Amino acid sequence: MANKPSTSSVLPLKRKATSEMEKPVKSVRVDDSDSDSDQPKDEIEAVAKPDIQIFPGFLPNDVTLVVDGKRLHVNKDLLSSASPVFDAWLKKEWQQDECSNDTKQELTFPGKTYDEMATFLKCLLPIFADQVTVATLETVLPLADEYQTDNLLKECEEVIRKHVGSVSERDIYIPPSQVVTYLLWIEQYNMHTAEKCVVRLASFLKTEEVEAVPNYINVSKSLQLDVSNARAKLFESLMVFNVTEAARKMNEFQIPLSTRYMAEWKRNVAEIVDIYLALSTLPRDAFSYKGSVPSLKSLEHIDFSSIRYKEQYKPSSITKDTCKSLRDKFKLSNILSS
Repeated sequence: MANKPSTSSVLPLKRKATSEMEKPVKSVRVDDSDSDSDQPKDEIEAVAKPDIQIFPGFLPNDVTLVVDGKRLHVNKDLLSSASPVFDAWLKKEWQQDECSNDTKQELTFPGKTYDEMATFLKCLLPIFADQVTVATLETVLPLADEYQTDNLLKECEEVIRKHVGSVSERDIYIPPSQVVTYLLWIEQYNMHTAEKCVVRLASFLKTEEVEAVPNYINVSKSLQLDVSNARAKLFESLMVFNVTEAARKMNEFQIPLSTRYMAEWKRNVAEIVDIYLALSTLPRDAFSYKGSVPSLKSLEHIDFSSIRYKEQYKPSSITKDTCKSLRDKFKLSNILSS
């Protein structure tokens, strides 16, 4: 029989270092029905079957992946169609002369953990309903890249994009360490679609917060410059003098809702909102005196019934509603009390 081809001659080139990929080891298992023995079945001595651990949902199939001594049973065609790496292994490395349609192929994956491979395969194969989540990104993303599963890589990128975008829709906080991880993944896995929103999120953090993360030094200088430029442009554009302008810019720049982002700038907006809401309680005839809007600190000591202001400082009903909306949406009262 001809010598088996070497692994290096059949494995496809990996996007990064192919040598870093752990190669599965092949073993062949043939069904009992393929035995050449003519002995009647009822005379065959019963042999105890080994205790095989099967992950729920992975039913016996034509390919078995052995990880950490446990078995994951998958369909060869589904595995091949989902990954060119798996496809090459199954077609070239393990389809030898002794293999037939009834042969059960068993591939061992050294260096991988059972839980990680099970999570990855359940997100990869269409027979499962599992999807990538923020919690499973760290497990699925490296394996999706290693096995060149393009569709799963796109799904991972979309999870990052939606997670980062949600900070302007819900009161959630993504810490600097996670933001830096996303920046590193953007470069490592060429995630151009998610790059803009992750850079924008990083610009909402203070420079010292981001630079305090140890891994930030591994982010490329060009991407660090993008973050710095985005932060400078942001604060250059956010100077506001009234609540209408503040509301427009908060929407335009998708300012995060959490009070842990841009607290100092939000404090300035909160003071403007409080002033307008205080002025909205005054009767209309109080706005004829040509004075100026008082500071927030002096509001507590002002007798509004005896002081008159310029007509322009009487907030309209729309402005009053905008103030209440900003106060509730961004929890501005919490910022002033902190």
